Amino acid sequence: MRTVFPYQAEDPLKAEFFNLSRGGFFVEVGANDPRHGSQSWSFEQAGWNGILIEPQPDLAERLRATRRARVVTAACSSPDNAGEIKTLFLLGPHSSLKRDLVVTGVVPHITIDVSTRTLDDILVETGAPIPIDFVSIDVEGHEVEVLRGFDLTRWRPRLLLVEDHVTDLATHRFLTRTGYRLIRRTGLNGWYVPRAVAPASAEDGGSWFANINSAFPSAWRAIASGACATERGGFSASALGARLL
Repeated sequence: MRTVFPYQAEDPLKAEFFNLSRGGFFVEVGANDPRHGSQSWSFEQAGWNGILIEPQPDLAERLRATRRARVVTAACSSPDNAGEIKTLFLLGPHSSLKRDLVVTGVVPHITIDVSTRTLDDILVETGAPIPIDFVSIDVEGHEVEVLRGFDLTRWRPRLLLVEDHVTDLATHRFLTRTGYRLIRRTGLNGWYVPRAVAPASAEDGGSWFANINSAFPSAWRAIASGACATERGGFSASALGARLL
C-alpha cells in the first residue's frame, strides 16, 4: 500500500482520513493565500472552524476578508523567540524567518519586521479545543522552532501535517521523540499521528494507512547509513523520495 503521494492527492486523502466528518477544528500555521495551496480551505468549506496564523499583514487581511476562521497576524516560533521582533524574508509562499531559504536558488530581496509568538500562546488565547483535529505547519525551514512552542501532549492533534524538505532529520526526530509517528508523505509534507493510535501494520490501518517503516525499511536504513546524504552533510529529499517510491 502506498505511503508517498503527490501533493495533489492531499485534499482527497485528508477527507478520507477524517471520514468526511463535519464540525472539526483546524489550525494552519503559515496560512498564506486564502485558497491557493491552503491546507484548511476544504475543511472550512465542509463546515469546520479553526485558526489561521500568518505573519504577513497583507495576506492576513486577505484571509480575514475571505475566510470564516479566526486570523492571527504573527510568526510562530520557539519560547526563546516569543515576544521578539524578527525579520521575515519575503518571497511569496516561500517567505521565511531564515535568511538561507530551504528552496534552492531562491534569494529574498525584501524584508519586513514581524512579531513572534508561540503556538501554545495563540491556542490558549483563541480558546482552541482539545484535542485539535488537524494542524498544518508550513514555515519554510522554521518548523522545529514552531514545534518547540507547541505542547503536543496538551493539544494532542489527531493529524499533524508538517512541511519537511528533509535537508536533515531534525523535524522527524523531534516529532518521534514527542510521541508522534510518520505514516505518509504527500509532496513535501509529512503526515504524523499519535503513536498510541497509529496502526502497528498496514493491514490494521484500513485504506488510509500503510506503516512506512515496515513497507519501506530500506529507505530508513538508507537514512541511517547516510546513503541519502549530500556532499554538504545534509540529506537529499530527492534521493529519499526515490527510495521511498
